[in-house]
Amino acid sequence: MTLTKTDFKEFLLCDKCLWLKKKRPEEYTPGEFSLFLQKLIKDGYEVEEYVQKLFPGGVFVSGNKETLLARTQELLHGSETIFQATFETNEGLFAKIDILNFNTETRKWDIYEVKASSEIKTDLKHNHIKDVGFQTIVAEDAGTNIGDSYIIYINKEYRRAGEVDINQLFIIENVTEQIKEEKAVVCAEIERALAMLAKDDISRNGCDCLYKSHGQRCDCFHKFNPQVPEYSVHHIVQGNKLRQLLDMGVLEISDIPEDFDLTDIQRDKVTLQKTGRPIVNDEAITETLGQLTFPLYFLDYETYGTPIPLLDGYKTNQQIVFQVSVHKLDADGTLEHFEYLADGLPGATSGLLEALRGCMGPVGSVIVWYEPFEKARNLELAELHPEHRDFLEDINNRVFDLMKVFKEDYQHPDFQGSASIKKVLPVLLPELSYKTLDIQNGTMALSEWEKMIKGGMSDDDIEKTKANLLKYCALDTMAMVEIFEVLRRK
Repeated sequence: MTLTKTDFKEFLLCDKCLWLKKKRPEEYTPGEFSLFLQKLIKDGYEVEEYVQKLFPGGVFVSGNKETLLARTQELLHGSETIFQATFETNEGLFAKIDILNFNTETRKWDIYEVKASSEIKTDLKHNHIKDVGFQTIVAEDAGTNIGDSYIIYINKEYRRAGEVDINQLFIIENVTEQIKEEKAVVCAEIERALAMLAKDDISRNGCDCLYKSHGQRCDCFHKFNPQVPEYSVHHIVQGNKLRQLLDMGVLEISDIPEDFDLTDIQRDKVTLQKTGRPIVNDEAITETLGQLTFPLYFLDYETYGTPIPLLDGYKTNQQIVFQVSVHKLDADGTLEHFEYLADGLPGATSGLLEALRGCMGPVGSVIVWYEPFEKARNLELAELHPEHRDFLEDINNRVFDLMKVFKEDYQHPDFQGSASIKKVLPVLLPELSYKTLDIQNGTMALSEWEKMIKGGMSDDDIEKTKANLLKYCALDTMAMVEIFEVLRRK
């Protein structure tokens, strides 16, 4: 059974989930972690193309598995830099190394791992040191004399000006000592992974993710832990407190004992589930809404970012605002809708700002959901377009975050502890649903826009994509309008 670097990452998160994926793929359903790994791989490929320019004359290895392995062995007899050098061991370990560079001084091959991030990470979902450790072990076990190890990542301070300056864009850090320190641990983890995959069957009764917070679960969590409700104690506590509750057999939030040690915020969430009734401070909501100034401008942005800055003035992963929806509500109830969608990268934000200036007047509250996002984009746009600075700063000064109402004065058990509009809307206005749309969330929106601007779409598909993007963003602001009206009627 083959164990790749991606497999190893999944093993570190959950050994049983990896087993199910490899040995019973018909029972495995990809989830958030699998999609997360796919995005990492995609971003990594884009960054690698630029990093390879730091090693002129390098040879790219391609083809099927047998060709990759054979071509790598051929190139190891020379001294040319190898891109995607591929190794396999007798135990079934398999690795492709981003860059393998021959060191003429040490007469060894140095490993360069490329990361589409702006730092070296060592958390549960992405441990860059263990990534390189895995590759080092595979290459050495396959008979290659490995020297130093490096991680190449993006300089978060780099701002594009003209052509991408690859020497300024990337940071190359020697991590050889960290690899040596972790090597014994990684070897032991690899052995455990291989032993797990050697099993013909495993118990489906629980996995170690049961003791992790809901954000750290594997894709197979509910396969192994069907007894855990969708909204459980994992959403309230973590660490030792979570373990205490699980050891007591408590899974439902409503079953948490009254004397269990919780913060005030945690206790409020538990009380909601115990009573099953909303907690609504009508007086505070009325006072808050009474401070707003008409006309009201309900504003929502859609954005797109990449590891490699695509436009002048941008840093790595800085968001390009490519779409905006504005619903304008007058005091007499008149409602107007304005929207803008960029056709491509050139002029995307300048066109958007002109459209925004055309529909937003100097008076009126600007309603958003989660103000740090829109405010941060406005500050970035002001830096990129100083001629619009006063306008954008004025918008920020007029912003009101509708989400705060649902964090402070309106809580409902069916919100499941969240103030996200995706949780609030189905409860207050079930007739307004994202599920009927072809684009249902921001991630899908940026993905579709990316496909549209990169070319290859037919004219009909481009028009369909535009229509879907406009519908999605319009629902974001229309949802805020309708939620506001619900609050106003209380």
